[in-house]
Amino acid sequence: MKSVADRSAGVLAILAGCLSLREAYRLYPYHVSLLGGDHVFPAFIGGGLALAGIWLALFPGEAVRQDGGEQAIRRFLPKTGLIPLLLLIYTFLLPWAGYPAATSLAAALLFRLLGTGRWWRCAVYALLLTAGLYLIFIEWLHTPFPAGTVWQSSRR
Repeated sequence: MKSVADRSAGVLAILAGCLSLREAYRLYPYHVSLLGGDHVFPAFIGGGLALAGIWLALFPGEAVRQDGGEQAIRRFLPKTGLIPLLLLIYTFLLPWAGYPAATSLAAALLFRLLGTGRWWRCAVYALLLTAGLYLIFIEWLHTPFPAGTVWQSSRR
């Protein structure tokens, strides 16, 4: 039996994608070039959501039956309760330790908390994520991120 949750999530993703594409169409008259302007990001997000929703609606996964669902929920809840605390700690750690160190640490802890695998795998994924985000936001988009006061005080 195919998953009803997948199909309904696919339909919701298609609707959200269509709304985003409509917003991109509305913003298109203000464009600078085809790929430059306020319409580009909503168009990419809307297109991705619509395509993923179509895929999910047409090819849903098999329905999963879980034995002992209550136990699985109780085991999962303490871990998910730590996520807001970890993000709060990240907001305080970011100005002090700087973007690369704080993001790598927070990402590794989040990956481990959500069950990605062993610590070394979480650390590798965290470093790849941090490097990718650094490349996009700091190198390409020239967004200033905090360098960290701990590193600036050691340079003096």
